[in-house]
Amino acid sequence: MNRFLLPVAAALCAATALPAFAQSQQPQQQPQEDDPIVVDGERIRSAEARNQARDITPRSPGWGDPLARFQNPVCAGVWGLTEENAQAVIDRIYDNAERAGVAIDQTPGCSANLWVMFVNDPLETFRDLRRENSVMVRNLSTFDRDRVEEQTGPALAWNLISTRNREGQFISAGNVDPGEIPGNQVTAMSRATSAVRMDIDASVVLIRRSAIAGLDAYSLADYATMRALARTEEPEEAGRFDSVLTLFGDGEVDRLSEFDLAYLQDLYSSRATQPGRQGHGRIGVLMDRADGS
Repeated sequence: MNRFLLPVAAALCAATALPAFAQSQQPQQQPQEDDPIVVDGERIRSAEARNQARDITPRSPGWGDPLARFQNPVCAGVWGLTEENAQAVIDRIYDNAERAGVAIDQTPGCSANLWVMFVNDPLETFRDLRRENSVMVRNLSTFDRDRVEEQTGPALAWNLISTRNREGQFISAGNVDPGEIPGNQVTAMSRATSAVRMDIDASVVLIRRSAIAGLDAYSLADYATMRALARTEEPEEAGRFDSVLTLFGDGEVDRLSEFDLAYLQDLYSSRATQPGRQGHGRIGVLMDRADGS
């Protein structure tokens, strides 16, 4: 049985443009790479991209925690669409993941660790999962459960995240007093390297059925990509750069944008133990590379 046909019960098991130079009768020399105007423009663009990246990245309960990411290959599952549309969403998510540098698992019957589900009421579905103590929410911290409840709009998303050491061994937070850091044997630490990494073990995206009218499979897959491959949230207001995270807002952006792809590429090309406060440092460079500047 194809994983996207499983019932719910089974599932629960213009870049910133440089100022134009006025034309004159004399030929103008093109700006060189070290021209202050060019350099300043690049710095402004990079700073704006970093700021927007931080705006869509919810704060972590642990100061200095690395940004969470998948370490195991992604196996996508879709529930609530026709077989044809579900497969189109899955294929698009895989294409996006590969472009972002994320490993994928397309083995038939693979165990899905990225779920996109189309339901009548996302918030009520989430609450039902909590009441049932479903595996889809069982390991959510109180902090993350509250964050899901606070999300508004026709889509909810969350990530099941585990704390692991650099070698990937699970670090249990059980039997730890409030404020105490779970024990972890490490050989070296620095301000530029965390002693732990934050692994996304699974992601769930719930989308209200009534909100998908007029949207194609690519739009839905691209939105799910940004909510599931990273720990992100919809922006409160439109940023400097386009993002598919606004799909259910103004709806003007319905594809993974240059900014979105650079965000994911930056995340998955950085060290898994890099403190989150140092994240998004290359997003501007990746955007420039994408548009050939």
